[in-house]
Formats: sequence, C-alpha cells, structure tokens
Amino acid sequence: MRDFHLPGRSPVYASNGMVATSHPLAAAEALAVLREGGNAVDAAITGAVLLGVCEPHMTGLGGDCFALISHAGTDEIIALNGSGRAPSGLSAQSLRDDGYTIIPDQHPASVTVPGAVDAFCRLSTKWGRLGLDRCLAPAITYSESGVPVAPRVASDWASLEDNLNPEARRHFLINGKPPLTGQTYSQPLQA
Repeated sequence: MRDFHLPGRSPVYASNGMVATSHPLAAAEALAVLREGGNAVDAAITGAVLLGVCEPHMTGLGGDCFALISHAGTDEIIALNGSGRAPSGLSAQSLRDDGYTIIPDQHPASVTVPGAVDAFCRLSTKWGRLGLDRCLAPAITYSESGVPVAPRVASDWASLEDNLNPEARRHFLINGKPPLTGQTYSQPLQA
C-alpha cells in the first residue's frame, strides 16, 4: 500500500477504460471519447492531437506517430510506423559535400517530413470507431479558445525560446515572450 506521506502515485484500477497522458486536458478528452463509445484508437488520436495544443514544444502535427494495436481476444499485434521520412531531394552525400559530418540540431535537414497526420488518418479509418472529425474536435476547440499553460510547460517553453526562428516566434510567443504559468495560449491558425 502506498505511504501517503511520500511522493508518488497510487496504482489506478478501472473496469471500463483508462487513459494516461502528460496533460490533464488531453486525458479528460480522450476519456470522454471512450465514454461516447469510441475505442482505444479514437482515444489515443484525441489525446495525442490535443497534446500538440497543450504542449506544443513536445509534440504536434509536425511530429511522428508510432502505434501498437491489439484487438481484444487475439494475440495479433499490429504495428504502425508513422515516422517522418527524409525529404526526397536530400541526400547524405550532398550534406557531406557541404562539409557536414553531423547534422546540427537547428539545421533544416534535422527535420523529417511529418508522419503523424497520415498515421492518425490511417488509424482512424482502419481501426477507429468515431471518425477523425470527432477525435480532432477537442484540439480544434482548444486551439481556438486556448489552453491554460501548465507550470512544467511554461518552464520548458522559456528554456526553448532561443531555438525559435522569427516565424516560429510569431506563433509560439505571446507579445514576444514565452507564455507564463496559467496564461492562456491559443493556436487559431492551427485550428
């Protein structure tokens, strides 16, 4: 049994479904999808896309998606690799010819073509129940209305400010500054 005088979390038990994410809004919306009759795929898409709004420095539509799916009552595991691909016009040799032996973090070649959106579409079409429109609705709503910035998110955001190029600064800062804890951040153009 957990000692309530020590930090930590108690085990969680549920009989009708469970969701865990790094942000409470994403978990709550994913759980709402389960309550409406959605399945784990629908809940995962809902939570993952909303995390891109709640924690834009960690995840988002420009990222990757990896999924393992197992249907109840079977031992079959389906794997989906929604990782980004290297741009077709880029070659390792051209980078070497330009003098690179490693690709710096902020170099354009360090970014892949995003694979998450295609993966979400495939997951929803092939294994979801409620449809992509329902799964994306919370992310659209919160992108428009905004999300209160959590303490950890505010701390990370401030530490990453120098990594933003001028266009990113326009979209990811509020009045030229990283959002503060509790401040509402919105992404209406992403909605």
